[in-house]
Amino acid sequence: VRYGILPDLPFPHDSFDAAVGNFVINHVGEPAAAIAELRRVVRPGGGIAVTIWPDPRPPLQRLWVEIFAAAGGQHPASPPMVAAAKNFARTPDGLTRLLRDAGIRDVRCEEISWVHHADPEDWWSGPANGIGTLGVLMQDQPGAVIDRIRSEYDRLTSPYRGADGLLQLPTMALLASGTAP
Repeated sequence: VRYGILPDLPFPHDSFDAAVGNFVINHVGEPAAAIAELRRVVRPGGGIAVTIWPDPRPPLQRLWVEIFAAAGGQHPASPPMVAAAKNFARTPDGLTRLLRDAGIRDVRCEEISWVHHADPEDWWSGPANGIGTLGVLMQDQPGAVIDRIRSEYDRLTSPYRGADGLLQLPTMALLASGTAP
């Protein structure tokens, strides 16, 4: 396993047998450039796989939107977004097209579903510490709004708590994979 930051990986061409981008392509400013870079570093015939959160959002991701809205959180006037000309549809067809347009062969895409189990405090700590979109949004909120976000978090996650106290959140992702030319 080697670590790198897309879209400029510090590795020579054809360096790896496989490259994986797990929930990364959702968050880069140039998704096509990121996929092209994964393809560049994988030897011919090697594997490339990526996962993304789909749109429409699965329950786990919708829940954060509902929490933030219920708390009255304010969105920035210009949230960071991928430019429309560089974006892609977060659907099986959109993700498949993104990989095929980068020259990746034998592309297949599937929806995978599971139940995400998490300690409620652990799941809260990511956004509370600035991680993810909600984390970025939370950093710009007054303390009273963050307190309301926490209160709504506790209220809206309560139906998902199991007998063991863990959250049991249904979710899904898109998994696309293919072969480097």
